Amino acid sequence: RLLVTQRARAKATWPEVWTNSCCGHPLPGEPSEQAVRRRLRHELGLEPVTLELALPAFSYRASRDGVEEHELCPVWLARVDGEPVPNPAEVAAYEWVPWPSFVARAERADSDLSPWARLQVRELAPYVERFLH
Repeated sequence: RLLVTQRARAKATWPEVWTNSCCGHPLPGEPSEQAVRRRLRHELGLEPVTLELALPAFSYRASRDGVEEHELCPVWLARVDGEPVPNPAEVAAYEWVPWPSFVARAERADSDLSPWARLQVRELAPYVERFLH
């Protein structure tokens, strides 16, 4: 299953939008893997059991409510044990969904997912299938 989160209402960009499990940026000089672990703890109270870089060069461009984002966002896959303990400043809600359901949700014309989550699906598919088995 994939952990899908709804961004908190107070988020400056894409508030209350459903998206991938966790988002964040490395601090200056912080290794990417360390940043992923830090953000998982901060946003969801989770520690990864395994962590794998799937899409090192993923980038997207999206606009909403006068905000333009054009970001390079490496995508990681993580396995976790236990349930999230969401930080309410970051996460309004969460749900565990089967990967095929997430793909179908992302491909709907009226999808409620963030633009980056929708764009990642096609590129992630081969990695996720292997990672889940």
